[in-house]
Amino acid sequence: MKPKDPDTFIDIGVSITRLLLIASGQGMAASLIGEGAGLLKDLGNLGSGGRRAVSAEKIADEVADQLFREHQGISEADWQVAATNVAPLIDRLSEKDRLAAGYDWTALCPVLLELGGAERRRKLADESARRAFDRVLDVACQRIADLFTEKEALASLLEKVDGVQSGVQQLLNRPAGASKTRDIVIEHIKALRDLAPDRLEDRESEMTDLEAFVRSSDDVWYAMEADMVSGKTAVMASFALNPPDDVHMASFFIRRIGGDGSDRGSFAFVMSAQLADILGHEYTEPVRDPAQHTEFRQLLRRAAAACRSEIVPRPLVLLIDGIDEDSYFENPDGADAKSILSLLPRRLPEGVKIITASRPNPRLPEDVICDADRRIVSLKPSPIAEKSINRKDMKIFFKSDVAVDIGAFLAACGGVLTVEDLRRLLTMRGHQRIRTWDVREYVDRSPGRILTPINVGFGGQEVLAYRLGHDVVTRAVIRELDPDSFGEGDEPEDERWWVPIREKALAPYRAIIRNWVKERANRGWDESTPSYVLSGACFDLMLNDKKDDSSSVRVVLDRGRYGEMRRRSGRRSHVLRMIDRECFTILNMNRGELPEDATTSIFEVAESRSLFVRMSAYVPGLPGLHVSHFNIAPEAALDMIMAVDEPKDRLDALSETMKAAIELGRGYTFLMLFLDTIGSLVLYQDIRDGVLRLLADVLVFIGDATNDYKTSDNESEDVDLRGWLREIIVSIKMEESLSRSLSSLESVDGLDKGAHMIVPFLLIAEDVAGRIEEPEERAEALVEVAGALARAGLTGEALAAAGRIEEPLERAEALAGVAGALARVGDPERARRVAKNAVSTAERISGIWKLMPVPALAVAGALARAGLTDEALAVAERIEEPWARARALASVAEALVRAGAIDEAREIVIMMDGSNSRSRAQSAIIKALVRKGSSNEAVDMLRAALAEVEGFVSRQDAADCCATLAAACVDAADLLADSADAEPAEHEQWFGLARSALARSWLYGAPVWNCFDVLLRVAPDLATRLVKERLLADPDPTPGAEPHPGPDPEGPGGGAPSSR
Repeated sequence: MKPKDPDTFIDIGVSITRLLLIASGQGMAASLIGEGAGLLKDLGNLGSGGRRAVSAEKIADEVADQLFREHQGISEADWQVAATNVAPLIDRLSEKDRLAAGYDWTALCPVLLELGGAERRRKLADESARRAFDRVLDVACQRIADLFTEKEALASLLEKVDGVQSGVQQLLNRPAGASKTRDIVIEHIKALRDLAPDRLEDRESEMTDLEAFVRSSDDVWYAMEADMVSGKTAVMASFALNPPDDVHMASFFIRRIGGDGSDRGSFAFVMSAQLADILGHEYTEPVRDPAQHTEFRQLLRRAAAACRSEIVPRPLVLLIDGIDEDSYFENPDGADAKSILSLLPRRLPEGVKIITASRPNPRLPEDVICDADRRIVSLKPSPIAEKSINRKDMKIFFKSDVAVDIGAFLAACGGVLTVEDLRRLLTMRGHQRIRTWDVREYVDRSPGRILTPINVGFGGQEVLAYRLGHDVVTRAVIRELDPDSFGEGDEPEDERWWVPIREKALAPYRAIIRNWVKERANRGWDESTPSYVLSGACFDLMLNDKKDDSSSVRVVLDRGRYGEMRRRSGRRSHVLRMIDRECFTILNMNRGELPEDATTSIFEVAESRSLFVRMSAYVPGLPGLHVSHFNIAPEAALDMIMAVDEPKDRLDALSETMKAAIELGRGYTFLMLFLDTIGSLVLYQDIRDGVLRLLADVLVFIGDATNDYKTSDNESEDVDLRGWLREIIVSIKMEESLSRSLSSLESVDGLDKGAHMIVPFLLIAEDVAGRIEEPEERAEALVEVAGALARAGLTGEALAAAGRIEEPLERAEALAGVAGALARVGDPERARRVAKNAVSTAERISGIWKLMPVPALAVAGALARAGLTDEALAVAERIEEPWARARALASVAEALVRAGAIDEAREIVIMMDGSNSRSRAQSAIIKALVRKGSSNEAVDMLRAALAEVEGFVSRQDAADCCATLAAACVDAADLLADSADAEPAEHEQWFGLARSALARSWLYGAPVWNCFDVLLRVAPDLATRLVKERLLADPDPTPGAEPHPGPDPEGPGGGAPSSR
């Protein structure tokens, strides 16, 4: 028989693809396959690529087709066992052994048998399995030989890449209705934290049992069962939030209110997002029947294959809590009834484990086809859980009609309601004299977990809303509303029995809520709008109005509603996700047909969405401004960055944010932001070098900061750097680099405790820098890493990093950087030797002094920064290009100023021709004069420099010089502020000179944002007004608010603020 699923042979496809990449010189891409990367885009020069799993699937399809044609009578299970045993043999095949076999597949089979295949075959259970092994081995060897013919090896792989380019385009362009994968995962984790206890008590044995199951047990399905209010969810949520390090966890918590949802579509969407996150997919698109089960199972298989193919294979655990609350049980006999568990495949992919939690009844849905044996574990009730919802307390609480109606409104709304919301609804229900304080009194005296509070406040205010604490509370409410439907004793467990009673009992309350929502919406959208009306639960309630004349949907599908969401949450990414969710829900109703009266509403919302996207555009300079001058919180910065649609712009925004935070000493507080963002960027081949460069820079920062402050109190103590590092490495699919770099610590002698903390970050930074493909970018990164290694005292490793650069031009710059680091750590002799090596390396480049001024300038600058001024001056004087020679001389002058040789620095300034470089050197001298107490002399020099500017031919040069001198004036004022001998008038004098120089730069044409940090210091009122008027005044995406017809306001750096 044919294997039922080509994915049976996905491991064969992955192994052969890896072999092809290694043979074609793409070792990095091959290693990324081994680490479970999600995209073939990392193939570099081999092509633009697509999903890595797709390429492997093509080979798997070919293997499956050939086996089907040539072999019959072998079971699917035997095919799976055979594929699992043959794939590791291909992974062991060396280039030497493959070439020795030539292109003859019959000669390749014995090689694989010698590599362990014979032993694996011997251990198979029966003759049928061994026959399947022989067939799979033969076909795999044939495929390898076919792909490795001398002329066709590379062409074959390129053909496979070309065959999936349409898939790549779909990945690169956001699909209609899709949401960002990380946004979905973050929302799921938020829901999960709401369900988890602050501290799990007296459940140590259960947690140990779960950990043993996922790590070592042969069982694949762990089914926890217990009655209601036993503490199942507390255990499940705690385990899902804190899984063992060596497993991948994806979870779903079934709830009608709270949690992730209670239907199959919600499960497919939320669980698929978590699987997509493992694969590195940026977007997740909701998939509906009839393709839902096929898409989910394919995604599950691909995620499982990725987890298996990591350097250290990890199990993939699907945790599903609340099976008994699946909406399927409300009408299991209905024509459209499909349970959540029906999405699981008949046979779970290798390495996948299932954990479920439910009551003993109802039993598993009849449509479940997964044939995995369940290990049923009974959970003993938790006294803490039983105490939190006491049935006797509930009876006492619900003796009042008001309390029953409060419970009914909370059950009916599907979300959360505030005290004021409940007061208004109770009034509409007939409690005419009820006051806010009366409602609050009922809420406050509710015992245990009958009501669960949720903070829905905004603008820094706490506003509590409430939902029912458990399904058992909901049932108690229904029993109070409709006692005639219940007999004596306990109510039935069958959800089918409950559905019609619940719908009938809550229908009048839902009608009141809908009328209240319409009434509030008619008042307009502002701060008084209840939070519930802005929620997804409200949308769902209005959408399911059986008596609706479409007015219910029009009320919530209003652009003003989304505008208020934006104003209230401050998170554009959240609003964009809500628009997509709600609009596409409507578009997918009624067999995909859209009524005419809904078309206008969706058109207006679509316009608002476009405006939100425009508002989220990356404005160069703005993220850094928020960090440096407005003290933005990391959470707000994360939303600003993640709302940027274009990956290249998002990378630029992240890079600018991190650099500004590091410069201000806030780098550690932004490390989690970096972690949350970097995973969404690493997939794009076009920006991969930029991602790796930024990561290398951040790792160097951590190494430097740890080195500088390892013996003092600092903010790094609040960050688990080792844990952060592990998460980063997993996020960018580089686990192999982590293990290699950590193991290399054993070969580094003489390290103290502080150095052992630094070294992993710097060694991984070197590994990351070495993976950058663009030579110049790679060289610049290695220069930074080499310098950091030298500053940490690891001079041997620093020189080795410089030695990794093949081109003499880049190596000379790297060696100069190492020389600078050696000089700074007090090793001038060795610094001079390395500097001489840098110069001699540069001299081997033909025409460097005349035709290649940039590398020569870099060498001179590095030598100057090292304090090797004689060597730097000798290099600078040999540069023939005037502008480069001037910049090199400026570096020498600055170095002389740092050494206290102000007169020598002035002599260098006289030698300089370039205006910009000259003003840079003059600024250094001015500050040095102020520092030594010669403020009047510094003022004279500044005025002379400003007078020189008036004779410049280029207005751009004049503007740049004035801006540089303005910054120097502010620095001079700061130096005086730190001096006990300075007069207040002197400080104000330098601020006045700064304002003068800054105003001159504007008159010469400089944008106001170019030196905004200076303006903020010397004219804060003007700076604040400009920010409010030109940057922070968002367009209002509400009715009647049209985009400004004129040009966009100027952004930091000049020009329009959008870089699209």
